[in-house]
Amino acid sequence: MHDKVVVVTGGSRGIGRAVVLAAAAAGARVAFCARKLGPATDEVIAQVESLADKDRALAVAADVASESDVEDLFDAVVDRFDRVDVVVNNAGINRDALLVHTTTEAFDDVIATNLTGAFLICRRAVREFLVQGSGGRIVSISSLSQHGATSQAAYAASKGGLLGLTRTIAKEYGHKSIIANLVTVGYVETDLTQHFDEGLRRLLLEATPLRRNARPEEIAAAVLFLASARAGYINGEAVSATGGLAEVAM
Repeated sequence: MHDKVVVVTGGSRGIGRAVVLAAAAAGARVAFCARKLGPATDEVIAQVESLADKDRALAVAADVASESDVEDLFDAVVDRFDRVDVVVNNAGINRDALLVHTTTEAFDDVIATNLTGAFLICRRAVREFLVQGSGGRIVSISSLSQHGATSQAAYAASKGGLLGLTRTIAKEYGHKSIIANLVTVGYVETDLTQHFDEGLRRLLLEATPLRRNARPEEIAAAVLFLASARAGYINGEAVSATGGLAEVAM
């Protein structure tokens, strides 16, 4: 990853933050976006600079659901670092509810961020890769919900669509050395899961063979592997990082 330019969406916290820091520690130049810049993004920049030379990190305010924001994000990255080598689709939201209680607005919001946003990011990334002529990597963060999940009609639809998008990119552009994969995660220790009540946490842990949630750093390690030369023949795949939960659930 030395001197590669890595772009991460939703990079100010959770899995995205862990990917930013892991990429920086591996020698990459890192750009990440969040909807708003502030203390959280400043902290990530400071941590990156503690791991590497200064001027190797860039934070950009961008809503991935906005086409103009996505274009501005990539323009800023190319202006700063001259190229893009790896793109990580991490930004996502959920609006959990049973199907009959899911509003059209909630469904549209989730699709706009999780799927349309990923499409906009991937489209611009592939365009950059083609212009550069040296290939590139796209790694997206997905979920077991891509197979369908109770109370997650919108989220499951978005993640199922992301899987299809990933495999389409792999088929269309593999001959150009543009490789697209995704990491399927189970339960990860993030701000969201830390606020689960004890009963729910117990149920989730009992359902996971390893009897613990993943650490964001463990998901980041899977992402960096897929972005590395060692994974050069893995393309269009959903790589499971669920602690065994995938095998139980399916």
